[in-house]
Amino acid sequence: MRHYVHKIDEARRRLIIKLGLPRAFHPGVASTVRCRDLHIKYQGEARPGNPLRIDSAILELGDSTARLCHIMTHRDGRIAATIVETVEHVYLPEDKIFPWPKRVRDLAPQFTAKLPNPAKARNVEAVARFRGMSLSELESAGAKVIGTGVFNASELDITNRVTMGSFFGRTTSTIAWFREGWPEFEDPAYQAGGMSAALLEMRAVIHHYPGRGDAYSYLPAMIGANAYTRQFVHNIVDPVTGKSWVSMQASGCKFDLNARKLVKATDLDLTLLEQGMLKGVTA
Repeated sequence: MRHYVHKIDEARRRLIIKLGLPRAFHPGVASTVRCRDLHIKYQGEARPGNPLRIDSAILELGDSTARLCHIMTHRDGRIAATIVETVEHVYLPEDKIFPWPKRVRDLAPQFTAKLPNPAKARNVEAVARFRGMSLSELESAGAKVIGTGVFNASELDITNRVTMGSFFGRTTSTIAWFREGWPEFEDPAYQAGGMSAALLEMRAVIHHYPGRGDAYSYLPAMIGANAYTRQFVHNIVDPVTGKSWVSMQASGCKFDLNARKLVKATDLDLTLLEQGMLKGVTA
């Protein structure tokens, strides 16, 4: 799933360059544009080698931030994924956001569009504030650490901060260990039969940007489930300070890898899932 987000990084940079900031992503720059809040819907699976196209536009230009929309499509026009994100114009020496220059404001109308229906949030909160629970709050609510690590140089952008795609990668590579959310993976026959899990939609908000060498702890929680989807909150926190690096709300499903389609949960599935839900965890 991280690869979709990494491709969106390229699309964002290309749009920003068209908006009159041609050196915004060169090494050593004093100012750049970075992602703070990202919502993605996976709508038409892309396989390795599939040709893809991304069309990008501004939804809203603020004083020092902007909401952007990216539509990723297959060659035949099918939508592969939609992304709506909030980016910020940041002055790196002080790590502060600051106003867009006049040339960006002048060019913005040429690249402005309305939010298309396929990109609208469906199973996650589109604009609600994510506060990012602390490590102690999460543990008090019953969430458990199931993944730990240290961010490395390959996960950083030119600001020397961890990218959104890396947060997605750390999450999706660990979620299969979340027994309360995916009890099916305890059964060896589940994966042997071509069954897995799929992420349908996620919104992530970065609260603090980690850098190279910063540690993290990953605490997921399931907050709801029905026959078709499961609702999760993923929290990646700083184990040293206890503060949240990033919080995410996600919607996933059982997935048949052979048929490439969603599989409904059984009544037994839902009974097991109910036992593992944590109502006190929020993004």
